[in-house]
Amino acid sequence: MPLLRQLSIQWKITLLAGLCLAAIVTLLVGLSLYRMDHSSDLVKASSMQMLTEAAQSRIESQGEVQALNIRRQFMDAYQYGAGFARQVLFLREQAEKRFLDAYDLRQDMTAQVRAALQANPDLLGLSLVFEPGALDAKDKLFAGQSELGSNETGRFALYWSQPRAGQLTSMALPEHDMANTEIGPSGQPANTWWVCPRSSGAVCVVEPYFYDIDGQRVLMTSIVFPLKANGKVIATLSIDINLNSLQALSQAASRSLYEGRTTVGILSPVGLLAGYSADAGLLAKRFDQVDQTQGGELVRKLADGKLQILHDQQRLKVLAAFEPIPGGKPWGVLLDVPENALTGPAEALKQELDTLNTSGTLLELGLGLAAAIAGLLLVWLMARGVTRPILGVAAMLKDIASGEGDLTRRLQYDKRDELGELAGWFNRFLDKLQPTIAEVKRSVQAARGTADQSAAIAAQTSAGMEQQYRQVDQVATASHEMSATAQDVARSAAQAAQAAREADQATREGLAVIDRTTTSIDTLAADMSSAMAQVEGLAHNSEKIGSVLEVIRSIAEQTNLLALNAAIEAARAGEAGRGFAVVADEVRNLARRTQESVEETRQVIEALQAGTQEVVGAMDSSHRQAQGGVEQVGQAVSALQRIGQAVTVITDMNLQIASAAEEQSAVAEEINSNVATIRDVTESLSGQANESARVSQSLNSLANQQQGLMDQFRV
Repeated sequence: MPLLRQLSIQWKITLLAGLCLAAIVTLLVGLSLYRMDHSSDLVKASSMQMLTEAAQSRIESQGEVQALNIRRQFMDAYQYGAGFARQVLFLREQAEKRFLDAYDLRQDMTAQVRAALQANPDLLGLSLVFEPGALDAKDKLFAGQSELGSNETGRFALYWSQPRAGQLTSMALPEHDMANTEIGPSGQPANTWWVCPRSSGAVCVVEPYFYDIDGQRVLMTSIVFPLKANGKVIATLSIDINLNSLQALSQAASRSLYEGRTTVGILSPVGLLAGYSADAGLLAKRFDQVDQTQGGELVRKLADGKLQILHDQQRLKVLAAFEPIPGGKPWGVLLDVPENALTGPAEALKQELDTLNTSGTLLELGLGLAAAIAGLLLVWLMARGVTRPILGVAAMLKDIASGEGDLTRRLQYDKRDELGELAGWFNRFLDKLQPTIAEVKRSVQAARGTADQSAAIAAQTSAGMEQQYRQVDQVATASHEMSATAQDVARSAAQAAQAAREADQATREGLAVIDRTTTSIDTLAADMSSAMAQVEGLAHNSEKIGSVLEVIRSIAEQTNLLALNAAIEAARAGEAGRGFAVVADEVRNLARRTQESVEETRQVIEALQAGTQEVVGAMDSSHRQAQGGVEQVGQAVSALQRIGQAVTVITDMNLQIASAAEEQSAVAEEINSNVATIRDVTESLSGQANESARVSQSLNSLANQQQGLMDQFRV
């Protein structure tokens, strides 16, 4: 320790800084090496996990992408077939409605199927098979005419194939194809394409199968649509899809994943291989026979319709399920990747990190040593220009600064070195600075009080102007509403006056109509009085006719008696009186007929007399009602005259109201204009008051800021 006291400040700084620098460099290099090694292990472990997970995610996404691509092929065929099925049903319906000839119907059907297949070169074939007699009940007329789509029984069973785009051939499917129940590799009968849509009534996707087309053995599947009429299946439409494209798709996907080390398979719902990149010879084979370890489990999980993952120490298998058509059984895309293919990038990264860590460790050690030597040299050079007294004064100044600017404190240093001289002159500087800061602090406090008072006055002024502006705005609104109300009153009064004038005119017209009605009623009453007299004369004449008829009846009775006596006398005369007897008999008949006619005439006249009496009574009642109507019309005339006088008074009053309302509206408009001017001026003054308040607040903020700065010093 005595040796250290004898050393100069420069060497003390150099020695202390050099030791500190050496310790720091050693610590940092050691810590860096430790962190590098730890980070390397962590990066290797994390990268291994991340790359494995990324590879698995990539496999899963690729499986879903391939599933979507395959589903798009199925959906294109499905949508095309659904549209063509509707077209076939429409054609059959129109043929029934228009009584189309059976030959023309079959020819049109054949042409439509051919055109539909030719328009879609991606399809392998298109078949349309009706139930026996379901097309038009004329199948027997076309037996064996395959050019019209009819097979040996006449059933319309047309099949168009397209082995290559644009090369179309047709045939009539024999009855054997619809009745073939031979079990295929899928466990389903060979005629599933015919039976499934008829039994289920829904669209079916047939399991993959091989079929000979133009001498070529083609792996294909079919989407079969039931054609219904009145809720009953009458035919099936089959869309054949060439699955060779799926094989090409699986091989392309295999080449794009991990340099061809990925096996890609496409599975049907029962586990048949529709595509297999590893071996095309296994197509249409059951996958549980190809992969006897996990094949059966994957096929069973395929029915769940979800993404399935099987991962062991050797391989990763991802099964992406998809529905080829809406509501169909799920198919699946299988991706089988070796474990070393997944971890290969991670292993390569691990080796590269180990190489980088080794070279990094050597480089860091060399840099640490060089940094330590360079640091010692730099400290020695800096110690020559910066002495310890300056550092001591800096420490004391820091103490004063951390003590909330206490200017009452002084530097205490009793040594006579550079620091002692610096401390003395610094204390003299504080002696001059302390009273100046005290005076400035008092001035700032006074300015802050003035700013607070100004801000309060500005705030009150702004609040008053705001209140005045709101009140003036309310007055302007009320004035505007009053003006609008006055205008409405004027319009309503004018309309009321017009309505009153129309009512007065209507009253005058009503008086004229009533006057004409009174004249008509008087004329009617006079005519009815005359008619009553004539009807009463008719009744009197009817009574006279009755008396005449009574005389005629009496004469007829006497004539009858005379004729009877003459007949008796003629009978007594014998043969000489026979002619007279005949005449007497005729006279008696005429007398009898005269009596019957007189009796009928009497009944008619009595009925006429009864009706005449009813007419007389009705006309008398109508005469009295007409006289009463004349009196009521007179009362109505008096009432209408009073109404007309009242309407005239209302018209005059409405005109006066309208005139007064128009004058009020003009005055209200002038008041509204004046109030609007006052509101604009008030709004301008309010804005100026707000600006003044903002300036006062700014001044107050500045005063507070200065006060805060001065409070940092203690005097």
